[in-house]
Amino acid sequence: MNPGTVEDDVRAEAGLTLIELLVAAALSLLVMALVGGLFLGASHTQNSVRTATQAANLGQLISRSIEQGVDNATALSVQSNTATGSQLLLARKFSMDPNVDPTQGAANGTSCQAWYYSSASGGAMYTKTTTPASPIAMPTGTPDSSWTLIGNGLQVGVDASPSALIFAAPNGTRVDLKFDVTNGTGNPVHIETTATIPNPTTVSAPCF
Repeated sequence: MNPGTVEDDVRAEAGLTLIELLVAAALSLLVMALVGGLFLGASHTQNSVRTATQAANLGQLISRSIEQGVDNATALSVQSNTATGSQLLLARKFSMDPNVDPTQGAANGTSCQAWYYSSASGGAMYTKTTTPASPIAMPTGTPDSSWTLIGNGLQVGVDASPSALIFAAPNGTRVDLKFDVTNGTGNPVHIETTATIPNPTTVSAPCF
C-alpha cells in the first residue's frame, strides 16, 4: 500500500468541509422536523380521542340520570323559559322501599326530582331531589348549592340552536331527550333517547 501524499494527510486532518457540514445540518433539521410532526400529530389525535370520549361520557351520564329517575316516576312535567332557553324537567317519584310504600299512604315514600338545563355559559345540566316530596321551582340563572351539576367542564348545546328544546313530555308519561355535547373542534356528540314511566296510574302531586 502506497503511503498517502501530503495533501491527503492535510485533508484528513481538516475534517468535514463547509459543504459537508451544511448538508449534515440540513439532514438533521429535516429529521427533527419529521419527528416533531409525528409527535404533534400523535398528540392531536390523542387529545381528539380524549375529548370525544369525555363528550360521550357526559351525554351518557345525563341520559342515565334521567332514565333512572323516570323509571321510578309516576308523572312527568316540563317547564320552559323561551326568553332564556332554560328548561326544567320534573318527576314525581316513589321509593322502592316497601316500608315507605306511597301507595299505602306513606308520605315520605315519595320524592320530587328535577333536571334543570341552563343555556348560560354554553349550557349546563343540574339535578335536585326533595324527600319527602315538595315542589321544585325553576332557578333563575345559575342554581344555588342545593342543585348538583351533572356536566363538568364540557358544554352542552341543544341541536346547535338556542331555540331548540332539550326536554319534551308530550303526554306526562314520556320524556323525549335530545341534545348535543360539544366535542372540542370535532363534530358534536348527539344524544337522542326516550324514557317512559312504568306506572299505569299517573300521580303528580305534590311535585307539580
